[in-house]
Amino acid sequence: MPVYTNFPNGDKVLLADVAEEDAFNLASFLEMSGFVVRHATTAEEAMAQFLSFTPGVVLVDTSLPAKSWLNLIREIRDHESRQDSDYRCVIIITTGKFSPDLAQKALRAGAHEVLSRPVEQQKLLERIAAHMAFH
Repeated sequence: MPVYTNFPNGDKVLLADVAEEDAFNLASFLEMSGFVVRHATTAEEAMAQFLSFTPGVVLVDTSLPAKSWLNLIREIRDHESRQDSDYRCVIIITTGKFSPDLAQKALRAGAHEVLSRPVEQQKLLERIAAHMAFH
């Protein structure tokens, strides 16, 4: 599946996840699929990476503390709203403990989608492509 080069920074993915092995495996897959990936293990580190790396896609795992991952999404959306642009990155949440309440919180904070872990790699690529095509 081709990387969306017509989507702003569509070849860049920021992965916020404390699970090192899972993050490494997902990052390796995404890199083999043509993305440039940066990894952060805290919400603070992820926001700093977001500001310097300007990714088109942000994957946030709920393994970050609840307030951290929700605040990260809100901070990203707040930053984007202050910019003079209609561009908004695609945010996808990954979780091992899916619930309707969690999904609702994520979507209200500004996420596009919630995917259960383990993440089906092909499905992830399809969802990224769908959101990029929609924007």
